[in-house]
Amino acid sequence: MTEIPDYASLPERAAQTWPDRIALRFQGESWTYSDFADSVTRAEISLRRVGVGVGTRTALLVENRPEYVIAQFALARIGAVFVTPNPYWTDHEIRAALDGAHVTAAVYSQRHRTVAAESAIRLPVEDLVSPVEERTPPEPAERIRSGEHRDLFIPFSSGTTGHPKGVIHTHAGLSGGVHQLVTHLGLGATDVLQISLPLCHVFGTSMMGAALAVGAQVTLFERFDLDACLRHIRDDAVTVWPLAGTVAHQLLDIPHLGSADFPGLRYFMWGGSAAPAEVAKALTLRTGVGFLCSYGMTEAMTVAFNPVHDPADWRLDSPGYATEGTEIRLGPDDEIEVRGVSVARGYTTRTTDAAAAFTADGWFRTGDVGRIEPSGRIRIVDRRKDMIKVSGFQVAPTEVEQELLRHPVVDDVAVVGRPDDRHGERVVAYVVASSDISVDDLRRFLGGRLATYKIPREFSFVEVLPRTASGKLQRSRLRTDGPR
Repeated sequence: MTEIPDYASLPERAAQTWPDRIALRFQGESWTYSDFADSVTRAEISLRRVGVGVGTRTALLVENRPEYVIAQFALARIGAVFVTPNPYWTDHEIRAALDGAHVTAAVYSQRHRTVAAESAIRLPVEDLVSPVEERTPPEPAERIRSGEHRDLFIPFSSGTTGHPKGVIHTHAGLSGGVHQLVTHLGLGATDVLQISLPLCHVFGTSMMGAALAVGAQVTLFERFDLDACLRHIRDDAVTVWPLAGTVAHQLLDIPHLGSADFPGLRYFMWGGSAAPAEVAKALTLRTGVGFLCSYGMTEAMTVAFNPVHDPADWRLDSPGYATEGTEIRLGPDDEIEVRGVSVARGYTTRTTDAAAAFTADGWFRTGDVGRIEPSGRIRIVDRRKDMIKVSGFQVAPTEVEQELLRHPVVDDVAVVGRPDDRHGERVVAYVVASSDISVDDLRRFLGGRLATYKIPREFSFVEVLPRTASGKLQRSRLRTDGPR
């Protein structure tokens, strides 16, 4: 594996190499790499002045905006730790997530001033970047050695199976994850990235780092806006766009959408869930843009990718091969286990289940059931704890969902198991449909595609499914509360 630049050094390195190149665009404003590095230095001064030091766990309670990224790099340079709950959570949810994370400082927007007041050290985001005349640091800045195994970044798991858990990544881990994205996305200085996903998520943070590592340009959105995203993709010739959740369905609903709307896009980047095959094929047919599928998670960042430079080997039913610096193996019950440069060192939550997820020799048990082909390509069968057992037979929810998504009026679907006195569990499907369709029609559609025991016993038609900010389906909510 090639030498990996330390995450904390990326702004300074980029400013030295591409000082006048545009690094970031946001709501009509632009920052060159020189501007951005200068802002990071000034933010470091502000943070040190209020008492942030080496090891200080600092909550970033700020929406998607440039100051969020600036704060992350400034904290990394100090040797502090940035803790990143979703800023769109309520204060109650943020308090619950931060419980056990030992946060003592907060950079905050006015939206979260109440919960931020509970931290001993506080800095409003408006005061983050100090005035130019105060550029001289109050004390020498400690620089983190490349490969340092000191804690740096605590994002939160998506909460698909319960309350979010803080996931502890080190300097080496985040630096490794950034390097993997650069390698497996084939990123370079001519790329133009569009980021509308949350910066609080591990993927948003590592994507921003990857852009800085190669001198690419990023257009940042505070919140996802499909019309604005499409306008920038067309006008700025965006080359890389992470596609999430139901956006692919929304794109297909746009009349006359075609290749002219994506003049520079190299691929639709897809991760977090299986790509809906029929939708992906239809979108590629209309736009000429293929799907580059991958596999990652909060605890392990970038686990597998289809080969970016070999589109003929891209597949929708597989996230590809292990990334550089990552090992993959199958544990008991074919559970996928991973070890590598971007795997977290553990959780902030000290429970038996959390401790069992990480082995003493560095393997992380993903909870996903998979297969490894002789070529090394992996396939995700389903979540281990989501598997449904009907009369002793295993049913993979993803398999049922993929078949239902082949029906032309099914836009989105989720399949879960419910207790059943006679069969142990029964299969239940929640369906988002674009037009009226009967339960009998759906059962007949599945009849020639699935074994009888896999066909849902119950169907519920809903307007929307519960998903996390990164687009992952929250099956646990459907099992306990239904689609509300």
